[in-house]
Amino acid sequence: MEINIKGHSGCNINISRKNGELFILKSTSDPQYINRLRAQVEKQINAYNSNITDFRIPKIYDIENTSSKLNIYMEYIYSMSFIEYFERCSPQNISNFIHSIISYIELQIDKSKISEISTNLFIDKFNDVKSKIIKNNFISEKLEINKILNVSQSIFEQLPNIIKLPIGICHGDLTFSNILFCGDKYYLIDFLDSFIESPIIDIVKIRQDSAYNWSTLMYSKKYDKIRLNIITKHIDNEISSYFKKYDWYNQYYHIFQLMNFLRILQYTKKHDIAKFLISTCKQLINEIQFNNPNCGRL
Repeated sequence: MEINIKGHSGCNINISRKNGELFILKSTSDPQYINRLRAQVEKQINAYNSNITDFRIPKIYDIENTSSKLNIYMEYIYSMSFIEYFERCSPQNISNFIHSIISYIELQIDKSKISEISTNLFIDKFNDVKSKIIKNNFISEKLEINKILNVSQSIFEQLPNIIKLPIGICHGDLTFSNILFCGDKYYLIDFLDSFIESPIIDIVKIRQDSAYNWSTLMYSKKYDKIRLNIITKHIDNEISSYFKKYDWYNQYYHIFQLMNFLRILQYTKKHDIAKFLISTCKQLINEIQFNNPNCGRL
C-alpha cells in the first residue's frame, strides 16, 4: 500500500506499508534537491542520536542512495496537527509545550558558540532572494514589492560589518507544522539546512507561526480561530519574553524575521499568499524603523 501526500521543494512523500508496518517514504530524483535532502536527513539522524529530552525524533530506518535518486525510509508517527492539538489541549498542555520549545532552543544555544559573522553573508543571501522575487510572476504588486526590496536592502546594508550570533546547530524549520503532537509527546520532523546555522533561526521560525500564524494558511479544515489566536498569542508572548535576555535576540530578531518572510516570498505561487507576505514584510519593516529611525522609509 502506498498513499501519496503533498511534498515540498522537489521531494515526494508517501505513506507506505511493509510487513504490516507503516512508514514514511521520502524520495527525490531532482538533481538540485538530492544534496539538500541528504543534508536534511543527516541533521535528523544527528538529532535522533543526541537524545533530546523534550522532543522526540522519528527514526530513519534506511537510506537508498544512487546517482539519480534518493529514498529515505522513516518511522511513521500517529499524531495530530498543531491545530487539532490546540483545539483539544488544556492550559497545562500549552505550558508544557512552551517549556519544551524553550528548552529545545536553549539546548541549541548551549551547544553553540558566540561567533563573529560577516554581514556580507547576509547581503549575499538577500541579493539572491531579491533576484528570485523580482522574477516571480505570482507577485502582482510589483511597485509595492520594489519599495519593500529597496527599503529592506537599506536596512540590511546598515548592519555593522560584523554581527555576533550563537553559531552551532538548529532545526532550521521549527514551525508548528513540523511538530507532530502525539499525546504529551512531541516529534520534530523536516529538519532544514540554513544559510546560517544559529538558534536565532529556530526562534524566527517558531515565531513565524506563533506571531504571524503562517502555517494556518495551509490548513483547509474549519477550526476555532478565536481559540487558536488566544493560544498562539500566549505562546508567542512567552517565547519572546524569555529570549529577550539575549542581546543578539533583541538586536537581530526582526532583521532575521524580515529575511525569513522574503525567502518565503520568493517561492510563492499564489497571489493571496503573496499579499499576506507583503503585508507581513511591511509590518516588520515598520517595527524595525520604529527601533531605528535612520532606516529608509516605505
